Amino acid sequence: MRLSLINYILKYVFTLTVVIALGACAAHQPYSENLSDRYYIVQPGDNFASIAFLLETTTKQLKRANLWANSGPLQPGTRLLVPRATYGTDPLSVEPNNIEILSADYIWPLKHFEVSSKFGYRRGRLHSGIDLRAPNGTPIHASATGRVTFSGYKNGYGKTVIIDHGQGIETTYAHNSRNLVQSGQQVQQGEVIARVGRSGRATGYHVHFELRMHGQALNPAQRIQAAR
Repeated sequence: MRLSLINYILKYVFTLTVVIALGACAAHQPYSENLSDRYYIVQPGDNFASIAFLLETTTKQLKRANLWANSGPLQPGTRLLVPRATYGTDPLSVEPNNIEILSADYIWPLKHFEVSSKFGYRRGRLHSGIDLRAPNGTPIHASATGRVTFSGYKNGYGKTVIIDHGQGIETTYAHNSRNLVQSGQQVQQGEVIARVGRSGRATGYHVHFELRMHGQALNPAQRIQAAR
């Protein structure tokens, strides 16, 4: 009888311990009742600042949505909550319509290329541009006339050039081997602004090309395909 009672107590203690442990784990997982919220899976080398830049939000907003993850470095595989309200409209479903971008106004930055990675969400992460594969050193051309607002190195993007075309429209050219223009410089459509490379977080030689309006990433293939 005594042995049975001891076994019963041990089973009860074990069960209670498991329940408490599971409850503690659950408290450290992001949860949202809003089905429009998205989750981002942390990749090696990520931090709050780099993720916020990628998802078009701010570090403060991202941390506020994931207070449980602020105690130390982010671990690869961690799932972060990214509320829709922090980064605006889903670029895959609705694009801004307050300005018409005509395909004839923008050209592809490379004369000959293969698409190695399309625009869209992959494993919870927005690939906010199109990767255009080409040999190392291939000239990269300005998609349209504008002013260079950034020419330098960005974490993950490597050597990057960003051009402001007015009316809230910007194009980005990343992973370059060399940047050939400087911030503040005016460039013309088709002008060589950089050379294809693999700087930053890149596999293989290509240019990561982005088209943004008011900070929101658009799918270049839907806007300039006719100009190729």
